[in-house]
Amino acid sequence: MVTTSKLAKIIKIRAISAIWIIPIVTAVVGLWIIYSHYADRGTPFTLLAKDASGIVAGKTVIKNRSVDVGIVDEVTLSDDYNQVVVKGRIYNDMKPLLKNDSIFWVVKPEIGRDGVTGLNTILSGVYIELASGNDTHSFKNNPFILSDAPPLSDPSIKGIRLNLESDQNGVIPRGASVMFHGYRVGNVETSQFDVASRKMKYQIFITQPYDALVTQNVRFWKEGGINLTLSSLGASLNVPSLDVLLSGGISFDLPDGSKLGAPAEQYSVYKLYENKKSIQDSQYTEYKEFLIMLSDSISGLSEGAPVEYHGIRLGTVSKVPFYTPEMLEQSSILNQKVPVLIRIEPDRLSELVDQKIDIATLIMDEQKNGLRASLKTSNMFTGALYIDLDFYSDLKNKYDVKKSKQFGYDTIDTTSTGIAQIQAKIMQLLDNFNNLPLNNTMSQFNKSLASSERLMNSINQIMASKEMQNMPKDLQKAMHSLNETMKGLQPGSDLNNQMKESLQKVQQMMDELTPLLNTLNDKSNALIFSAPNKKDQEPKAKGTK
Repeated sequence: MVTTSKLAKIIKIRAISAIWIIPIVTAVVGLWIIYSHYADRGTPFTLLAKDASGIVAGKTVIKNRSVDVGIVDEVTLSDDYNQVVVKGRIYNDMKPLLKNDSIFWVVKPEIGRDGVTGLNTILSGVYIELASGNDTHSFKNNPFILSDAPPLSDPSIKGIRLNLESDQNGVIPRGASVMFHGYRVGNVETSQFDVASRKMKYQIFITQPYDALVTQNVRFWKEGGINLTLSSLGASLNVPSLDVLLSGGISFDLPDGSKLGAPAEQYSVYKLYENKKSIQDSQYTEYKEFLIMLSDSISGLSEGAPVEYHGIRLGTVSKVPFYTPEMLEQSSILNQKVPVLIRIEPDRLSELVDQKIDIATLIMDEQKNGLRASLKTSNMFTGALYIDLDFYSDLKNKYDVKKSKQFGYDTIDTTSTGIAQIQAKIMQLLDNFNNLPLNNTMSQFNKSLASSERLMNSINQIMASKEMQNMPKDLQKAMHSLNETMKGLQPGSDLNNQMKESLQKVQQMMDELTPLLNTLNDKSNALIFSAPNKKDQEPKAKGTK
């Protein structure tokens, strides 16, 4: 029996086995799930904070206008352990809210100047509020600062931010009003003291359309106090709003006569002045300095006080007192007049007259005609003084040209006037009274009265004599009248008593005026405000200092 062998023919099947369908589908679904998970997580971001009070990973939400837009995923410390790192994400459909200049802050219950806020977080817990910015560049995922307080201005609101610097006392708090003619147009965003420059620095924000009011020539000044102005026209009382009165504020405007100028740029730097009056002086940058030597007390004269001629302001007091090393080398500080430096500002006259006047040269030339500088009182309530320029006829042709320039400065000669001159005259009058020989006068007066009494007794004896009875009636009447007159002068009579009382009152008046004038010399406004009480000197034991 013959057997034949056959080879099996192998045929490759190109189709995929149906058994692989299930794992492939499973892998695709898994990848899709993973992709969807990470895609739906949203855009990640990082926040840096001082502490994580109330912030819980997986629970604390990110909100914008009370709508959930994201969530906190992780809360941890930084590598150097100096701050808290909060990692979160913004949902995909809210991604446009996240920009490079966005602002984040923690919302929690607190009581502030605007009332009680964040009460809804007492039960739900704190949350993080997001304020979208204006940046149009692609998101760079740089860390944001998580603030404890909300921003005073929404970043989406358009306007202008400016920097102010002040070397004056007092602090304007964050959130204070920025006003134009009393109307609120912005607020103070930051308020801090710069140690290096020793100045207060503020950042303010002015919203549209009021940012158009800010130009390069505007001036800013502080608001907040009650302003009482006394003038020849009467009294003016300016009381700001309660908000400004309690927390202060900042106002701005153009000085009188100033041009509008170009619009201000973002973050421009301006000086913050003390009050509205001082912004007027800031525009007078051209001036001529003069030196005056005062023999009167400068108590009440301060820097910034006006220099006037018949009520027309010509300049400003620059330095009180003004000592140079050369002055102290030539004479002791106690053996010379008090030097004061003033500024004559020609632009002040330009506002009154059209033509150009060289007022500095005119002042120097007119001193030979009696022009002098003197101290005068501008306010009796405060005792404030100012420099007055005026002509004095008795000083004409008495100007010493050698004193026209002293210590490198043109010098204006001075004279005493006003209260100082009145005090000098009263003191001279009292000295004259004190020099009167009142005691000798009283003793002589008493002697005269005694002589008159003896004369009266003699007359009485004559009147009682028989010879007098035989005299004519007219002569008798004359003698009787003389007798009555003498009786009125004798001690104990009304006329005698009145004369003694008058002399005693004169002496008492002198005793009372002497301490009054001494007080006026120490404090010129003592007639309005009481002078400080002086302690009586206590006697010391022998041998003690």
